[in-house]
Amino acid sequence: MSNLDIRQILELYGTILPLPILLIENDEDRQFLTDVYLQYKPLMYKTAYQFFDGSHAEVDDAVSSAVERLCKKCDTLQEVACNKRASYIVSTVRNVCLTRLRELKRQRLQFDFGPNGEDLEELAGTEDVQDIVFNHLLSSDLLSAFPELSEKDCELIRLRHIDQLEYVDIAALSGISIGAARTAVSRAKSRLEQLAMKRQD
Repeated sequence: MSNLDIRQILELYGTILPLPILLIENDEDRQFLTDVYLQYKPLMYKTAYQFFDGSHAEVDDAVSSAVERLCKKCDTLQEVACNKRASYIVSTVRNVCLTRLRELKRQRLQFDFGPNGEDLEELAGTEDVQDIVFNHLLSSDLLSAFPELSEKDCELIRLRHIDQLEYVDIAALSGISIGAARTAVSRAKSRLEQLAMKRQD
């Protein structure tokens, strides 16, 4: 890529092309990531909006962070087959968004003196009878038992009760059916309830 090409990119795309891509020194890598970004930009924004609907600033930050990660893993991205590249990029954006949501959750909890009604409502859904166990009496035990769960169970409960995702979204992110997602979340909550009950005993 010549210097003229870089100037043309700057003139054509300006602030649209993320800075991390423009700062790449290798001409071929910069061109590759430019093409990837322009091709998958709508998909990246669509994915981020699933997590931060209504917050344009958070969406922009999430996409920007995802692009930065992709730039750092340019060699890996180039090795990904074209038919799997979209999934790789969606996964990268998703991970960035989930990390940001957990960070925001931690920031909110730093100002709390303990779980209150609103916190428990965030933890508990209203779609099945099992959710009645997530109540004031068990709240401290649930929170204490949470780290004892497997990584998979923790992720499912975070997606459903912290990130507030619908079962259809959890199914899409996990690559399973909606029914399987509902069952997996229910079983994860059952295991958490059992651990909490043991603490009460």
